Amino acid sequence: MKKSVTLIGVCFVFSGLQAQIKMSPNGNVGIQSSVTAQSALLVGGDQNVNGSGGWKGVFQSNDHGVFVKRNGKTKVTINDLMAIYGENSIDAKKFYIGVKGRSYIKSSLNQGRAWGILGEAGNSTGGYNYAVHGNLRGNQRGAAILGTLDNIDINVPGRYVGYFMGDIRTTGNIYGTVLTPSASRSALMGRSAVMPLSAESDATNSISVVEKLSQLTAVQYNLSEPQAAQAFAASGDTVAAAPRSVTDAQALEKTHYGLDAEVLKEIYPDLVYESQEGDLCINYTEMIPLLVQSVSELRAQVVSLQGTQTYNVRTRNGNETGIGGNALDVPALEQNDPNPFTQTTVVRYTLPESVKSAFLYIYDLNGTQIDQKTLQDRGKSSVTLEAGSLAPGMYLYALVADGKVIDTKRMIITK
Repeated sequence: MKKSVTLIGVCFVFSGLQAQIKMSPNGNVGIQSSVTAQSALLVGGDQNVNGSGGWKGVFQSNDHGVFVKRNGKTKVTINDLMAIYGENSIDAKKFYIGVKGRSYIKSSLNQGRAWGILGEAGNSTGGYNYAVHGNLRGNQRGAAILGTLDNIDINVPGRYVGYFMGDIRTTGNIYGTVLTPSASRSALMGRSAVMPLSAESDATNSISVVEKLSQLTAVQYNLSEPQAAQAFAASGDTVAAAPRSVTDAQALEKTHYGLDAEVLKEIYPDLVYESQEGDLCINYTEMIPLLVQSVSELRAQVVSLQGTQTYNVRTRNGNETGIGGNALDVPALEQNDPNPFTQTTVVRYTLPESVKSAFLYIYDLNGTQIDQKTLQDRGKSSVTLEAGSLAPGMYLYALVADGKVIDTKRMIITK
């Protein structure tokens, strides 16, 4: 009698398993599925998810999907202990993905949270905890971490740890050296000419950079609660908002300084951008060349003013004369000819006989002296300047007689 009961129990269990596990004639196995498995293993599944598409294992659930946990001591001798490992061998002209995480719906719900891949790590050896680690290998161009907006097929121009196509915003600080593309001819690749920054190069307005910058308005202001945070609080979302970062909290407390973007937009519109939120933003980095140019212009003005001071020399009859005396008794500097020039140019000058020492100094726009010519001749004379190895651009030349700056003028070297 006991054997009969046991046999009945075994048959009942086996019958229950038959209802939960289905093996197709092709060898595929379906578990808790009402459809024929199109993958080697199908757990759950319906008419829309039946394992087709070349999958070996497919899981469908209204609750959690798959839970994998590794814990406890192991006898494995390697250091890398992985809960989930995905490897994809590249062997043809296709897209290869090791691990893909997706949390997405076409229509906007405007509630809840979504993570494609969430990485958490901590409390291992200090300095060696990585929530997400990207490592670019080989020698081909690419990025260890790539960020884009609605685009997955990106041609990365070099080898980078991070490459992002789109705006990047941080509430914290950025540490490191910030590099921007230079105005070198190799960077521009012939798309536009590199011209010296000056009033003459501005076709729309011939006023100097100093005059333009003097029209700008400096302002101070305080930040308010970000609009995104305000909208979050008003939405009635029951999920707790993320706490402010240390830098965020300080930014709300501190007074900030900047330029009035509306005024800057009227003077230098190319330095003003509009953000995705509709705010005006300023490219402060490219204002640095303007500041350098303004310093050069101010210096040239100072040198020019020094050169207009009365220079008294004694004539042959013993009388003193100033600017209004005999032309040969008054030091003077003329504009170089030709100007601009490519190879050589002539600078004419006048020096009285009483001048003991005279020099012609050549400066770049940073105020660095790059050459000097000793002037031996007196009266009306000239000196020839050669472009030599000087790069195309604008330079200053000054006449100095007996330690006094007589005059300063500009010359332009072209390619």
